[in-house]
Parts: sequence; structure tokens; C-alpha cells
Amino acid sequence: MGQAVEVPMFETLVSFVMVEHLYGETFRPALETAGYKRVLNKERRPYPSKDGYFALLPYTDGHWKEFCGLIGRPELAADPRFTSLANRLKNVEHYYSTLAEICATRTNAEWVALLGKSNVPHGPVNTLDDLFVDPQLEATGFWKEVDHPTEGRLRMPDIPPRFSKTRPEVTRLQPRLGEHSVEILREAGFTEGEIDAMLQTGATKTA
Repeated sequence: MGQAVEVPMFETLVSFVMVEHLYGETFRPALETAGYKRVLNKERRPYPSKDGYFALLPYTDGHWKEFCGLIGRPELAADPRFTSLANRLKNVEHYYSTLAEICATRTNAEWVALLGKSNVPHGPVNTLDDLFVDPQLEATGFWKEVDHPTEGRLRMPDIPPRFSKTRPEVTRLQPRLGEHSVEILREAGFTEGEIDAMLQTGATKTA
């Protein structure tokens, strides 16, 4: 039997965001203020590289030791502020600012070449234009081009989900403003006279 599914936007977003950001307010009484402190730290962000921005976060102790070895900075691995995850969290702003300084010494391509086979979480930050030539999106045929009956040739994204038996597809292109107004009003139960009155007063329109 079918059923109606309601997805309230505000409550959905609050639920998603506050999983982490409840933080100390998870406990009653609260142990700390709300807000996941590491995420909100002003230094936690993609860092400028020589030619763009790069996401770089050696998170575990293993990541950090491997990273320091790859960049030829063994003294950082031995620095007491950074020798363990607990110590890095105590000195998190300096930790992030140190990563920012290091990141600025190479281009995105140089970082990818250096870290490509490592376990260190990393990746270049795409610009919007980068997405049009992204190898993964090109390989999956993500960008589609269609001929709209009134607007001409348009580019649009693919439908990402995949199903085992039924491939999702776009069956109707973007309507013009007012293209389906009359049909929708009829379905909503308005009479032809009421619809004509709306059209005459400009309350609705047809394409």
C-alpha cells in the first residue's frame, strides 16, 4: 500500500547538522557549549597551494608520521605538540596553521603526485569550471545536452542514483513560466470560470 512521504526541509537540515554540532549540549545538563570545535576552528579549511586550494588533513598518528616523512620534515613528527592525536588537538590552531604553511610550498599536481599512494587524506579543491572536465564525470557521462523546444541547446547534470533494473531518466524538460498553470488549477479543483478570472487579473498566466 502506498503512503505519503513528507520531508520537512528545516527539520531535516537541523537534524543533519546537529548530529555533530550538539557537542556539549548533547548531555543534560550540558558539559560544553554547542558547536563541534574542530570543525568551527577558523584554520580548518582547504589551504592555498601554489596554484589553487588543496584539502589536506593527516588525521591519525600514522597519517602524521607518514606525511612528515614524505615532505622530509622528521622534526615535525618529533615535535611534542604534534606527537599524538591528543597533543595535536590541544594545539589544533598551530597544527592547522603549520599545515597551511606546508601546503603553500607545492602546486596541487605536486601534492597529488606526492600523496597519491599514501594513506593521508587529501585532494585538490575543484572550481565550478573544473567540474565540466572532471575525469570521473566525463567517464560516467554525467553532463547531458538536450534540445529544449523554446530555449535551444541546454546542458544539465545527470541523475546520480543508479537502480538495478530501472535507469532514471529525464522525461520532461523545464517548463516555461505558466506552461502548466491551467492544468494544475484544474487538478486542484478550480472551475473554468475561476481560472479565467485568475488569468484576466494576472493572478496566474499561461506560457
